[in-house]
Amino acid sequence: MAPPRHVCVTGGGGFIASWLVKLLLSRGYAVHATLRDPCDPKNAHLMQLDGAAENLRLFKADVLDRAALAAAVEGCEGVFHVASPVPLDKLVDPESEVIVPAVKGTSNILEVCSTMKVQKVVVVSSTATVHFNPNWPQGKPKDESCWSDKKEVLTR
Repeated sequence: MAPPRHVCVTGGGGFIASWLVKLLLSRGYAVHATLRDPCDPKNAHLMQLDGAAENLRLFKADVLDRAALAAAVEGCEGVFHVASPVPLDKLVDPESEVIVPAVKGTSNILEVCSTMKVQKVVVVSSTATVHFNPNWPQGKPKDESCWSDKKEVLTR
């Protein structure tokens, strides 16, 4: 039997990323998941997933730390970039707390993937990209034509 194919999921402890990790493990992939703190109890559910003991490695990484991202991506043929800043409290400086880290983090993972010759990269956007559009018709489903107003995002 061939060894499992390796992929990396950034922000592996998040809601969407956790489900992605579960799906990838169920399909036989070896998964490298990045987390701000792998020892944080909120991430314990990951190691309880079917196949995690054999095929899940957790990496301490911040999207602003290119070396930590490179360690997690090493040996992977694909990367799912799901990590994005999600502030829990009122923002003091939204530009530097959300926008800059999201953009720089995406740039960092893309540069790491390019350098390491990763074959496939999927970048998942934040809901903030479409959620804050005051001109969007009430009740109309949001789609690829709906974009947030940056001022709305920054004042939330």
